[in-house]
Amino acid sequence: MTDTNPGNPAMAQNPTEDLPADGDADKPASKKGSKKRSAATRFFLRGLSISLPPILTVVIVLWLAEGVNQYIIHPTSLGVEWAIATVIDSSSELTDLQELEGAPPLQGCGLGYRVEPGLLVEIHRRQGDEGLAKIPAEWLYSQEHRVFVVINSDEAIPYDDHQFAVRNTTAGEMPRSAVGIYMVIARYRHFRGQLLLSAFAVSILVIVLYFLGQLVTNRLGAWAVRKFESALVGRVPLVSNVYSSVKQVTDFLFTERTIEYNRIVAIEYPRRGIWSLGFVTGESMLEMTTAAGEPLLSILVPTSPMPVTGYTLNVPKTEIIDLNITIDQAFQFCISCGVLVPENQKMTAESLQQALTRRLSGETEQPVVTRPSSSESEVAGEGASAASDSESGEAAEESSPQSPGGQAGEAE
Repeated sequence: MTDTNPGNPAMAQNPTEDLPADGDADKPASKKGSKKRSAATRFFLRGLSISLPPILTVVIVLWLAEGVNQYIIHPTSLGVEWAIATVIDSSSELTDLQELEGAPPLQGCGLGYRVEPGLLVEIHRRQGDEGLAKIPAEWLYSQEHRVFVVINSDEAIPYDDHQFAVRNTTAGEMPRSAVGIYMVIARYRHFRGQLLLSAFAVSILVIVLYFLGQLVTNRLGAWAVRKFESALVGRVPLVSNVYSSVKQVTDFLFTERTIEYNRIVAIEYPRRGIWSLGFVTGESMLEMTTAAGEPLLSILVPTSPMPVTGYTLNVPKTEIIDLNITIDQAFQFCISCGVLVPENQKMTAESLQQALTRRLSGETEQPVVTRPSSSESEVAGEGASAASDSESGEAAEESSPQSPGGQAGEAE
């Protein structure tokens, strides 16, 4: 084989060395495309992060409102409707009514109606006096409260009430019972619609809850509640677990706290270097304070995400750091597992620098928690061991019997 380029041995050995590979030619374009894609993805995620909070807030509020309306307001409104319907019910049994022979059809019910026995006698007397072969429908319309429309095989309601229910419902929504029809009448005749009825039902519910709270506050009511929980709810396996959890949440949200938290502090728990949030509940016990040799505070360290439970610790005052947050902010921090941080406690480079400057300059009264170094700990440990050895030696000399020489000297 002959050399095609004797003047350039390197080119002869690798003729394609200076030519860019196909993959290398596409690398700048692919990098540029990836940068564009990353920027587009970043913009999309940023827009998503801005739009999701209000959207989710509206969705959650609507979901809660629907749940409250479906499970609280609507059943209460039905109860109010039923109570009013039982009071204004003017229905009658079919056995107490009479059929009218030669009766004209009426609007909305045709011939499906009956009349009271007294009205039947009056119509026949008037028909005979006037010599009419047919009964005019106007006679019945003028006595519509004495004309009853048959709604089922046993009941009939006055014609005017039936027509009112027909005007305010559709054919598919028309109830087939007297109580159902009078519930519709109570809703639209006495409350002018569902809105006023719901408002009235909520006010009734608030009043009932108020008097129920007064009832269970006294001893007899509290005893009845405990009996109900222990005798009925507590013995059902699955229901008891769910009920206890729900009761803890409701007690935490709606019951007055028996412990007044006056300070929010931070302590090193469960070991040095790990900080936990706590609520100061008061002074510690006397014997603990005496044994520690310095004042102690009782601190409740709550658990997340249910701060109704926790651990009670007794911590020296010198190892406590007060936090500039409110009770509600502390509970929000615990319930959210540290996600909801108060605005004045969010750490930035600037806020951290300002806090360190104030601490070093002595502007803040916050104590600095210090711990001895390893060398200081060793020296302190050796001093403590030496002191304990000397004390034990003195105690041994005092407790040991005197030598014979000593006894002879004392005798002399």
